[in-house]
Amino acid sequence: MPAGRTVSSRSAPETIVAVIEDDAAARRALARMIRAQGLRVASFSTAEELLQALPETHPACLVIDVMLPGMSGADLLERLRADHIQVPAIFVTGRIDAPQMLRRRGLGDVPCLQKPFEPGLLLQAVSRALEGAA
Repeated sequence: MPAGRTVSSRSAPETIVAVIEDDAAARRALARMIRAQGLRVASFSTAEELLQALPETHPACLVIDVMLPGMSGADLLERLRADHIQVPAIFVTGRIDAPQMLRRRGLGDVPCLQKPFEPGLLLQAVSRALEGAA
């Protein structure tokens, strides 16, 4: 299995949140926050890793860094939507101009948290996303 990725088993009935973040420390911190809420996490360092894992991993929610190497977080969500894969998403970013860029690309309906953010904000956004997906 490539570094930076934890894929759940296909038979697990639990809710899976996919974290796509290229910074290893940030990816671990995000995963830890989400796991503390009793949710399973599948972690990926690139958008391409998530796309490869989709046949086996069916996330109920995505937490995506806007600026990823290779395919960006915005590109990833646009591709999923084009492929009719409807998964609620939350963007996280260190870029101050990210919300404006996401609006220009038609992704302004996706929550975008500016790093650093309070863990409670992420957990609220994940909870709302999962409620909306149910």
